[in-house]
Amino acid sequence: MARNGKTEKISVTLPRELAGEIRALVPQGEVSSFFTEALYHFIAIHRQKNALKKGFGAWKKDAHPDLLTPADSVAYVHSLRKPDKERLLRVGERRGK
Repeated sequence: MARNGKTEKISVTLPRELAGEIRALVPQGEVSSFFTEALYHFIAIHRQKNALKKGFGAWKKDAHPDLLTPADSVAYVHSLRKPDKERLLRVGERRGK
């Protein structure tokens, strides 16, 4: 599962119990793919958490008084999606659906 067609072999030390769980779960010959997929997923989550921490507090209530409640946010998202829904309805009507 190499993303760029390039791979590098590394050595990793795991707790024995965890290594046993991985061996029981993952078919032989697919351990590298398992770790690659798991690490890409973990890194994505880690980056997202860091971005959320970094951006925390950037949204100021006084800058967006129209979005103070969850209902306000839902209404805003619906307003963003409305043109797409209308466009899709028109396309469906033209196709006879």
